[in-house]
Order: sequence, then structure tokens, then C-alpha cells
Amino acid sequence: MTQSLIAVLDDDDHVRAATASLLRSVGYRTLLYASVEEFFAGAPREVDCILSDYRMPGRSGLELLEELRGRACDVPFILMTAFLSDPLRSRALSDGALAVLDKPVDEERLLGLLESALEH
Repeated sequence: MTQSLIAVLDDDDHVRAATASLLRSVGYRTLLYASVEEFFAGAPREVDCILSDYRMPGRSGLELLEELRGRACDVPFILMTAFLSDPLRSRALSDGALAVLDKPVDEERLLGLLESALEH
């Protein structure tokens, strides 16, 4: 059985590494990116889910979501932010995000969302 591959985008090295460590500890494989530009430049393989920070240098996680949906890419997408607001949550969900998580992210909630997203 192939382990699911999760792309993690966050400009904070520590958050990116901690998130990847958590995901690997429960059996997921990870690809790590510090920006949307790095994600696209890395010619990412097919991923099973994207976990992205909202605020990053260059394009935001929300802009990544919009671009992917514009390309008819329906990979499950979870947005994380330390700047959560109702308008941001509403926009992300209407653009197709599975969830918008407030930082610091509740690990159990994140893992539950991933499990649910990857079952479908």
C-alpha cells in the first residue's frame, strides 16, 4: 500500500519541519516548500493533499488554491493561518479548501482532516 504524499508549504522553517515530522510520524510522506513559487518550480509530483500557510512571501496560500482550482486540480487543500478571519475562511472554503486552520494548528484536528480527505 502506497503512503499518501502531502505537500507542506510554509515560509517558516521551524513550522515546516515540525509539520513534516508530525505527518511522517503517522506514516505520511512529505514534500516541503518555502513558497508557492518553490512549489511550482519544483515540478511537484502528483500529491494526495496540500497543506499550505496563508501568508508567505510572493503569492499566498489562497492564491495557490485559486490557481490550482483554475487548472481543474481538485487535490484536497488545507489552509493554515495565524491571521484567521471570517472573510478569509469564507473565501478559502468557497474556493474549495477542505478547511482553514488557525495557527498554532491543533495536531489531532489536522490529522483527522487529512484522514478524512484521503479516504475519498
